[in-house]
Amino acid sequence: MSYNFKEANLGKDFAKEKLADFKELIDSSRSFVVLSMPGVGVSYFLKYLATQSFAKFFHIDIYSLPSLTQEEFFKLLSKELGEKLEILAKKHSKIVLIFSRFDQLKKEFNNQFLSSLQSLTNIAPGKIVLIFTSTKPLTDISAEILTGGNLNFFSEILYFKPYSEKDLRKLLTIEPPREVSDEIVKLSGGHNQLLQILRRSQKQQNLLLDQFVKLQLKGLIDYLDYSQRKQLQKIALGKKVEDIDEYLLGVGLINKDWKIFTPLLAEYIKQNVNVKLPVKEAKLFKLLRKSVGNVVSKDEIFAEVWPEEDGATDWALDALIYRLRKHPFITSHGYIIESHKKVGYTLIQI
Repeated sequence: MSYNFKEANLGKDFAKEKLADFKELIDSSRSFVVLSMPGVGVSYFLKYLATQSFAKFFHIDIYSLPSLTQEEFFKLLSKELGEKLEILAKKHSKIVLIFSRFDQLKKEFNNQFLSSLQSLTNIAPGKIVLIFTSTKPLTDISAEILTGGNLNFFSEILYFKPYSEKDLRKLLTIEPPREVSDEIVKLSGGHNQLLQILRRSQKQQNLLLDQFVKLQLKGLIDYLDYSQRKQLQKIALGKKVEDIDEYLLGVGLINKDWKIFTPLLAEYIKQNVNVKLPVKEAKLFKLLRKSVGNVVSKDEIFAEVWPEEDGATDWALDALIYRLRKHPFITSHGYIIESHKKVGYTLIQI
């Protein structure tokens, strides 16, 4: 089967280093699992790979299955191949089966299923290569199933890092045309799905107030395990981390400079760190929130925040208001504290 993917128009200079890494493994007849963070755009690259001429490629997209079952999977595989692998192996020097978004079938993983896939390479040893994609190592997804030969077969990993700015801009050429600033491209950190959300945001002046941007960033944290999330949090807060998790480095969540791949994610993490407001800030916020949208007088604030202190000053209140305005909890939730000269303050949420 030949593919008319739009990715074929990306040109021979697209993602050259990534293509070289894939070709090296394919040429050596090694099947492997491609690991990437969610939404980075690996599916675009795999379609581009499927249009190359150095092997006979078959692209099987798990998302095109009517239901996520083994039966539907093998039906699709048979349809894509068109002929038996034995026959195809006689016609081509190298056959590559690409199973895009393979981890979506994780509920179907069992020893028999994975062994059946592995056995495909035995039909014509040295000629057939399988490529699987996943956001997590298959050993993490199904540790109890992968044993013996299966464990060795599915543990060959190729990490897929975010795109370079040059390659990301090339990807934009196959999308509906729309102007994208250099700043937005840089802020995406090479993550394609994040770029698409950033370019459509109606809150270009403060992207972290966009609920879709926040959902995308949240997704890049939630799928990680506890220790990986803690490492990201420490790095976002500027703390030193001695041994960075191999996976975080591999998929590019943390770059070679030991920084988070986009400052947007670092700022999102800082703003959503589970920390409590200091005592006085907490009292003030609680009072303002009870009357959100309405003016709270200075006298009410003094009585609530400094109930047993004589001589609480306007200077002390101004300093407290300043600290509360700057607190990550306030900024991340879109709160604004408006001043009403000599009268009081109003809390609003945008």
